[in-house]
Amino acid sequence: MARRVITRLRALLRWLGLGSFSFATKWIGLSALIGLAGGLVAWGFEALTELVRHWSIVEALGIEGEGLGALTPRNLWIVLVPAVGGLLVGGLVQRFAPEARGHGTEQMIRAFHRLGGGVRRRVIALKATCSALTIGSGGSGGLEGPVCQIGSGVGSMLAEAFHLGPKDKRVFLLAGASAGIGALFTAPLGGALFAPEVLYKKPEIEGEAIVPCIVSSIVAYTSYTSLTGRSRVIDLPQETIRSLSFDGPTELAFYLVLAVVLAVVGWLWVRGFESISHLFDKLARWPLALRAGLGGLLTGLLILAIAPLAREHGVMFGGYGLMRASILGELTLSTISLLLIAKIVATSLTIGSGGSGGVFSPTLAIGALGGAGVGQAANYLFPSAGLDPSAFALVGMGGFLAGVAKTPIAAVVIVCEMTGNYALLAPLMMVSVVHLVFARNWSIYDTQVGGVFESPAHEGDVIVDVLAGMRVSEVLDRSAPPQTVPVNATLRKALDLVSKAQGSYFPVVDSEGLMVGIFSLSDVRRIFLETDVHDIVIVRDFMVDRVATVTPNDSLDSALRTLNELSVHEVPVVDTKEPRKVLAMLTRNQVGAAYHQRLREHRQRLAAEGGG
Repeated sequence: MARRVITRLRALLRWLGLGSFSFATKWIGLSALIGLAGGLVAWGFEALTELVRHWSIVEALGIEGEGLGALTPRNLWIVLVPAVGGLLVGGLVQRFAPEARGHGTEQMIRAFHRLGGGVRRRVIALKATCSALTIGSGGSGGLEGPVCQIGSGVGSMLAEAFHLGPKDKRVFLLAGASAGIGALFTAPLGGALFAPEVLYKKPEIEGEAIVPCIVSSIVAYTSYTSLTGRSRVIDLPQETIRSLSFDGPTELAFYLVLAVVLAVVGWLWVRGFESISHLFDKLARWPLALRAGLGGLLTGLLILAIAPLAREHGVMFGGYGLMRASILGELTLSTISLLLIAKIVATSLTIGSGGSGGVFSPTLAIGALGGAGVGQAANYLFPSAGLDPSAFALVGMGGFLAGVAKTPIAAVVIVCEMTGNYALLAPLMMVSVVHLVFARNWSIYDTQVGGVFESPAHEGDVIVDVLAGMRVSEVLDRSAPPQTVPVNATLRKALDLVSKAQGSYFPVVDSEGLMVGIFSLSDVRRIFLETDVHDIVIVRDFMVDRVATVTPNDSLDSALRTLNELSVHEVPVVDTKEPRKVLAMLTRNQVGAAYHQRLREHRQRLAAEGGG
């Protein structure tokens, strides 16, 4: 079925004159196709999750929101429902696809860096099924991480179906991830920026993927909103949106405190998630179904335990209810503190035990709770400052995501698009950057790499970039002049000269010392044992008169290309003004040593900057 669809699509592209996969075809046409598929997949995945939630939570237990509300004999069964979901998910993951475990985004990052952009096709359907079961049965997890992995799988599958190479496959993996994020968050620009930015722990972005990600995210957003009729993922009253404002530099001190608090909460969130995950990993002898089931059972007990205080607010699902309640000021400071800790623990239990769900929206919910808490505390301590806790909640969402996910640009844009408010852009950016500085040593995504230099996906590009910035003159050993051989020297004389020299290639020069050819040890090997011709054969008879050369001003990248094209180990370096005057011989070993030395210096500099 899928193969027939791909065949027809390729035929359509050829009919349109786009069958050669030009720049426009790939970056616009295929990206738009991935965006359309990503929007449809996001809509279908959300509908599947809602279906599971409706029958297992709403109909079965009478629970409408993220919390239990008033305790009844009926909703007490919440203790078992997440456990059943965990049992089912653990069994499916262990049997069919271990990649479907966890929170999705980290698997997308791993596929980019380690797997050449490849995603097994079965993961698409299995991730959707497992995440729908985990979240729909009351687990604390979001849709966005799974849809990031599902969308990336769609992008990778289409790139593979059109026989594109690993480099293009990685780009369209990101385009698919952006499509999913842009659709579910109703944030086309934020979705486009998130996937290229989340790959690295340092503030770097995968620039080549920006155009495909923008196209796919816009198309996915358009198709998703057309199907659902929703233009905002968080439905806030217009008067609340209009009231959100930034009143100048006097508020910056309070936002700076917010950034410090978010850094502490971020450390607790990341370390808490890791610690609970490691505890479940120690139960490796248990089948994954039992571990995930235990995580679901503990989550259910936690949901029940906080119900008397949290009431209709709770820690089930992604946390959009908590975000809205935080922004609207519906929570007291004590309830905020309880829900913040409970959301960290519940999400860690749900996903760290082997469940399948995202940490993206729970992270936003934790940030919103932290922001609302700081805003309420500051308003209580400094009533004359006229602070708005709602603004702190919204800034907390973006600032918290920026620090723990290492996505300062995407986080700011996503929050603004989600809520439809850009008035808080200045404090959002400041809190995001300050939190990012404090959170250099931890991340919620453990498959991120430090930067482009540490990514296996860019190993070849890094070599080119490093060598392109170095000149041949930087590695020449002028203290050891090249061994040249006169053009009319006999074979015996030539052998005597090369036997005392190093290297394998020897420039041949005329009476003025200018190069007229070159020979290698392999060129004389065939006549080496014919001693009766040692005084008859001269160098001109076996030299190569067409010589490729480099100059001191050439880049090491171009010099390496010359060595590779000729399949030789040395090449003459000639004077820039006199192309027949040999200055030195450049070897592969010199190029390699220079590359590794420069790379070592770069990493030491980065380490020093990081430590400082």
